[in-house]
Amino acid sequence: MGAMRQLKGLLDRVWAIGVLVIAIGFLAQGCTVLDQRTRQELEAAYGSGQPKIEAVFAARWVAPREVWRIYLNGSDPEGDMRWIQVSLWVPGGIMNTARLDVDPDQRGRLSGYLTLHTMDLPESLQRFGNSDLRLYVALEDRAGHVSERAIFSASMVLGARQDSPPAGQFKEKFLGEVPVRFLQFSPSAGIGTWP
Repeated sequence: MGAMRQLKGLLDRVWAIGVLVIAIGFLAQGCTVLDQRTRQELEAAYGSGQPKIEAVFAARWVAPREVWRIYLNGSDPEGDMRWIQVSLWVPGGIMNTARLDVDPDQRGRLSGYLTLHTMDLPESLQRFGNSDLRLYVALEDRAGHVSERAIFSASMVLGARQDSPPAGQFKEKFLGEVPVRFLQFSPSAGIGTWP
């Protein structure tokens, strides 16, 4: 009888914690604030200039399990660059576009590098080598203007050494990490995500 009472008490606590977690989840949804202004209102507030990617560099070869560095310089005439958009393609998967925040001190002129940890990629790409990666990068400002995309390609090759960028052209400042989460397309399983 005592064991049943303890089990009931435990289940009541688990239920209460579950209700609390669900309530916090619903409340947290309201914390995301999207700017509901029209394009004209945003341009009036932030300007009509478009950000621009001015220079790029990335090694064409990277060894599996290494960190691939992608260098870029960019600018925005109004100094309101807000995000770096990144999207990654690998054989068998496409990553949804992700936005990386731009540091406030770089919203007018941006220079530095992004990183992609190849060890976060599916094991099948690392094990066999000779896999191609393609990274799409664009800059977005607060008014919603998006720069032309820069496209970086690299092949994962065992024993590859990455080239260094031209001296003095890019700052050695970390801009963000390319997150690795893919939509995978499988004829038998349909659409899924990895990891």
